[in-house]
Amino acid sequence: MGDTGKEEYKIQSFDTETQQLLKTALKDPSSVDLEKVANIIVDQSLKDCVFSKEAGRICYTIIQAESKQVGQSIFRRSLLNRLQQEYKDREELRARSPQAWICYVTFICNIFDYLRVRCLCRGHPYLLPHA
Repeated sequence: MGDTGKEEYKIQSFDTETQQLLKTALKDPSSVDLEKVANIIVDQSLKDCVFSKEAGRICYTIIQAESKQVGQSIFRRSLLNRLQQEYKDREELRARSPQAWICYVTFICNIFDYLRVRCLCRGHPYLLPHA
């Protein structure tokens, strides 16, 4: 796998303004509202299971960039909070849309793949909290 920071991301499904927000977050996370970015990514992942693989890559890149840039984890914290809230409301989510539930689980698997597995392989064991 190459350097994800230099790869193109498939974000064409978003409007122009959101695409620009995501591109900025990938390059300069401290200059955008990272909670908003996390919510946009989760919202899209709940609608589109195919996007969830790309979302894992995007989240990984933003977390890496934020860590290098400011040494904080605002994006990671916002992402985890949102995913925990969705899990807490899982019965409602499943009742409202079984497809959204499948997308949620798919997104969680992709997040785990990119953030836990790849970070551990690269020597970053603390990007996600230990269970």
